Amino acid sequence: MTLTPRQAEILAVLHRHAAAEGMPPTLQEIAVAVGIEHVNAVAKHLRALEAKGHIALLPNRARGIRLLDAPVPAPADDLLALPLLGRVAAGRPIDSSAAAERVLRLDPALFRLRPDYLLRVQGDSMRDDGILDGDLIGVHATPEARHGQTVVARVGDGFTVKRLHRKGRQLRLLPRNAEHEPIDPDPSEDFAIEGLFAGLIRQG
Repeated sequence: MTLTPRQAEILAVLHRHAAAEGMPPTLQEIAVAVGIEHVNAVAKHLRALEAKGHIALLPNRARGIRLLDAPVPAPADDLLALPLLGRVAAGRPIDSSAAAERVLRLDPALFRLRPDYLLRVQGDSMRDDGILDGDLIGVHATPEARHGQTVVARVGDGFTVKRLHRKGRQLRLLPRNAEHEPIDPDPSEDFAIEGLFAGLIRQG
Protein backbone atom coordinates (compact mmCIF):
# COMPACT_ATOMS: atom_id res chain seq x y z
CA MET A 1 0.00 0.00 0.00
CA THR A 2 1.09 3.55 -0.69
CA LEU A 3 2.71 5.45 2.16
CA THR A 4 1.92 9.03 3.07
CA PRO A 5 4.91 11.41 2.95
CA ARG A 6 5.09 11.38 6.77
CA GLN A 7 4.95 7.58 6.92
CA ALA A 8 7.71 7.35 4.30
CA GLU A 9 9.82 9.83 6.31
CA ILE A 10 9.39 7.81 9.52
CA LEU A 11 10.20 4.54 7.75
CA ALA A 12 13.41 6.11 6.40
CA VAL A 13 14.31 7.21 9.95
CA LEU A 14 13.78 3.65 11.20
CA HIS A 15 16.10 2.20 8.56
CA ARG A 16 18.70 4.94 8.98
CA HIS A 17 18.79 4.60 12.77
CA ALA A 18 18.95 0.79 12.63
CA ALA A 19 21.82 0.92 10.13
CA ALA A 20 23.78 3.52 12.10
CA GLU A 21 23.11 2.38 15.67
CA GLY A 22 22.37 -1.33 15.29
CA MET A 23 18.97 -0.96 16.95
CA PRO A 24 15.63 0.73 16.25
CA PRO A 25 14.94 4.21 17.65
CA THR A 26 12.63 5.01 20.54
CA LEU A 27 9.37 6.90 19.94
CA GLN A 28 11.01 10.04 21.33
CA GLU A 29 14.00 9.71 18.98
CA ILE A 30 11.63 9.34 16.01
CA ALA A 31 9.66 12.40 17.14
CA VAL A 32 12.83 14.50 17.33
CA ALA A 33 14.10 13.24 13.96
CA VAL A 34 10.93 14.15 12.05
CA GLY A 35 9.84 17.19 14.08
CA ILE A 36 6.70 15.73 15.69
CA GLU A 37 5.88 17.19 19.08
CA HIS A 38 3.94 14.30 20.64
CA VAL A 39 5.00 10.65 20.74
CA ASN A 40 1.34 9.61 20.51
CA ALA A 41 1.34 10.91 16.93
CA VAL A 42 4.47 8.86 16.22
CA ALA A 43 2.76 5.76 17.61
CA LYS A 44 -0.21 6.32 15.28
CA HIS A 45 2.10 6.47 12.24
CA LEU A 46 3.89 3.31 13.41
CA ARG A 47 0.60 1.44 13.66
CA ALA A 48 -0.17 2.53 10.10
CA LEU A 49 3.24 1.26 8.94
CA GLU A 50 2.53 -2.04 10.69
CA ALA A 51 -0.88 -2.31 8.99
CA LYS A 52 0.81 -1.77 5.64
CA GLY A 53 3.30 -4.56 6.30
CA HIS A 54 6.53 -2.57 6.68
CA ILE A 55 7.19 -3.13 10.39
CA ALA A 56 6.10 -5.30 13.32
CA LEU A 57 5.47 -3.68 16.71
CA LEU A 58 6.61 -5.67 19.73
CA PRO A 59 4.54 -4.80 22.83
CA ASN A 60 6.02 -3.56 26.13
CA ARG A 61 9.47 -2.84 24.71
CA ALA A 62 11.11 0.60 24.52
CA ARG A 63 12.55 -0.14 21.07
CA GLY A 64 9.93 -2.66 20.06
CA ILE A 65 10.02 -2.10 16.32
CA ARG A 66 11.08 -4.81 13.88
CA LEU A 67 11.72 -3.85 10.26
CA LEU A 68 10.13 -6.26 7.80
CA ASP A 69 11.47 -4.83 4.55
CA ALA A 70 15.02 -4.03 3.56
CA PRO A 71 15.95 -0.45 2.72
CA VAL A 72 16.46 0.30 -0.95
CA PRO A 73 20.21 0.88 -1.37
CA ALA A 74 21.28 4.09 -3.00
CA PRO A 75 22.51 3.79 -6.60
CA ALA A 76 26.28 3.90 -6.89
CA ASP A 77 26.12 7.38 -8.40
CA ASP A 78 24.27 8.63 -5.29
CA LEU A 79 26.82 7.37 -2.75
CA LEU A 80 28.75 9.96 -0.77
CA ALA A 81 32.53 10.00 -1.15
CA LEU A 82 33.65 10.93 2.36
CA PRO A 83 37.28 11.44 3.36
CA LEU A 84 38.36 9.96 6.70
CA LEU A 85 40.39 12.80 8.17
CA GLY A 86 41.82 11.23 11.31
CA ARG A 87 40.80 11.09 14.95
CA VAL A 88 38.49 13.09 17.17
CA ALA A 89 38.56 12.79 20.95
CA ALA A 90 35.62 11.62 23.00
CA GLY A 91 37.54 12.83 26.03
CA ARG A 92 40.18 15.57 26.13
CA PRO A 93 40.99 17.18 22.76
CA ILE A 94 43.56 15.38 20.64
CA ASP A 95 45.47 16.44 17.56
CA SER A 96 43.78 15.56 14.29
CA SER A 97 45.52 15.33 10.96
CA ALA A 98 43.97 17.22 8.05
CA ALA A 99 45.30 14.64 5.57
CA ALA A 100 42.71 12.07 4.51
CA GLU A 101 43.57 8.49 5.49
CA ARG A 102 41.20 7.15 2.83
CA VAL A 103 37.87 7.86 1.16
CA LEU A 104 34.77 5.80 1.90
CA ARG A 105 31.70 5.62 -0.36
CA LEU A 106 28.59 5.48 1.81
CA ASP A 107 24.83 5.63 1.45
CA PRO A 108 23.53 9.08 2.51
CA ALA A 109 20.57 7.32 4.20
CA LEU A 110 22.99 6.28 6.97
CA PHE A 111 23.18 9.87 8.19
CA ARG A 112 20.67 12.30 9.72
CA LEU A 113 22.53 15.28 8.21
CA ARG A 114 24.59 15.29 5.03
CA PRO A 115 28.19 14.77 6.19
CA ASP A 116 31.22 16.40 4.62
CA TYR A 117 33.86 14.12 6.15
CA LEU A 118 34.43 11.34 8.68
CA LEU A 119 36.44 11.22 11.90
CA ARG A 120 37.40 8.19 14.00
CA VAL A 121 36.33 8.46 17.65
CA GLN A 122 38.93 7.87 20.33
CA GLY A 123 37.63 7.60 23.90
CA ASP A 124 34.33 6.99 25.66
CA SER A 125 33.12 10.39 26.89
CA MET A 126 30.07 10.25 24.56
CA ARG A 127 29.17 6.67 25.50
CA ASP A 128 25.70 7.50 26.84
CA ASP A 129 24.76 9.00 23.45
CA GLY A 130 25.81 5.78 21.72
CA ILE A 131 29.06 7.21 20.32
CA LEU A 132 31.73 4.63 21.15
CA ASP A 133 35.49 4.31 20.87
CA GLY A 134 36.41 3.31 17.32
CA ASP A 135 33.20 4.57 15.67
CA LEU A 136 33.44 6.61 12.49
CA ILE A 137 31.30 9.75 12.83
CA GLY A 138 30.06 11.88 9.97
CA VAL A 139 30.55 15.63 10.40
CA HIS A 140 28.37 18.24 8.71
CA ALA A 141 30.77 21.17 8.39
CA THR A 142 29.31 24.39 9.84
CA PRO A 143 30.41 27.00 12.38
CA GLU A 144 26.82 27.30 13.69
CA ALA A 145 25.31 25.10 16.40
CA ARG A 146 22.37 25.33 18.78
CA HIS A 147 22.21 24.50 22.47
CA GLY A 148 21.96 20.75 22.95
CA GLN A 149 23.43 19.70 19.61
CA THR A 150 26.38 17.31 19.39
CA VAL A 151 29.32 19.11 17.82
CA VAL A 152 32.89 18.63 16.74
CA ALA A 153 34.89 21.52 18.16
CA ARG A 154 38.47 22.71 17.84
CA VAL A 155 39.99 23.51 21.23
CA GLY A 156 43.54 24.78 20.96
CA ASP A 157 45.31 22.36 18.60
CA GLY A 158 42.92 19.48 19.24
CA PHE A 159 39.49 18.28 18.18
CA THR A 160 36.77 16.85 20.38
CA VAL A 161 33.16 15.66 20.02
CA LYS A 162 30.78 16.84 22.77
CA ARG A 163 27.24 18.04 23.51
CA LEU A 164 27.10 21.86 23.23
CA HIS A 165 25.73 23.81 26.19
CA ARG A 166 25.02 27.43 25.30
CA LYS A 167 23.87 30.02 27.85
CA GLY A 168 23.97 33.53 26.45
CA ARG A 169 27.50 33.97 25.13
CA GLN A 170 28.95 31.29 27.40
CA LEU A 171 29.71 27.90 25.89
CA ARG A 172 30.52 24.57 27.54
CA LEU A 173 31.30 21.23 25.96
CA LEU A 174 29.53 18.48 27.88
CA PRO A 175 30.49 14.79 27.91
CA ARG A 176 27.83 12.10 27.97
CA ASN A 177 29.66 9.93 30.48
CA ALA A 178 29.75 10.85 34.18
CA GLU A 179 33.39 9.76 34.40
CA HIS A 180 34.47 12.74 32.26
CA GLU A 181 34.52 16.45 33.06
CA PRO A 182 32.99 19.24 30.94
CA ILE A 183 35.32 21.40 28.89
CA ASP A 184 35.16 25.17 29.39
CA PRO A 185 36.98 26.80 26.47
CA ASP A 186 39.58 29.34 27.57
CA PRO A 187 38.89 32.70 25.86
CA SER A 188 42.62 33.05 25.25
CA GLU A 189 42.93 29.82 23.25
CA ASP A 190 41.83 28.95 19.74
CA PHE A 191 38.25 27.65 19.77
CA ALA A 192 35.70 27.06 17.02
CA ILE A 193 32.73 24.88 16.19
CA GLU A 194 33.87 22.80 13.22
CA GLY A 195 30.65 20.93 12.52
CA LEU A 196 27.62 18.98 13.69
CA PHE A 197 27.46 15.27 14.40
CA ALA A 198 25.66 13.77 11.40
CA GLY A 199 25.53 10.08 12.33
CA LEU A 200 27.96 7.21 12.71
CA ILE A 201 29.27 4.02 11.21
CA ARG A 202 30.19 1.19 13.57
CA GLN A 203 32.76 -1.12 12.07
CA GLY A 204 32.63 -4.76 13.13
